[in-house]
Amino acid sequence: MSISAVGNTGAVTAGTALENTNKSLLGSDEFLKLLTVQLSSQDPFNPMDDKEFISQMANFSSLEQMSTLSKNFSSFSARQEQLSSQTFLGKQVSIQQGSADAITGIVSSVGIDSEGAIYVTVNGNQYSVGDVKTVSLPSGLTE
Repeated sequence: MSISAVGNTGAVTAGTALENTNKSLLGSDEFLKLLTVQLSSQDPFNPMDDKEFISQMANFSSLEQMSTLSKNFSSFSARQEQLSSQTFLGKQVSIQQGSADAITGIVSSVGIDSEGAIYVTVNGNQYSVGDVKTVSLPSGLTE
């Protein structure tokens, strides 16, 4: 379905609305603007089918719910990673960075840097949690 202004009313066309999004994905505001233009620009003698309108609104609602779910899951995942990294405290870890020799030591602290990445402190140095290859009890605590 093509959306365009009826007559010379200076109404925004779908093309203009899409250009204003800077070629990014349509958000809720852009979708509602586009829908408003579509409704205000339709031919009064041949209005949009109710079923089509309801379908568009249902699709928009589903998209919003999926977006919210995705944000919530990302937040949950980050929090879960933070909580699980705390289990490294007091444990002996082996850290491998690239082809360098593995570094072994006891984790003295766990933190989050300014970019939100989780790190462990071993032998006074900070390492990314992703570089931890093995975790074990310190040698004095093994059975």
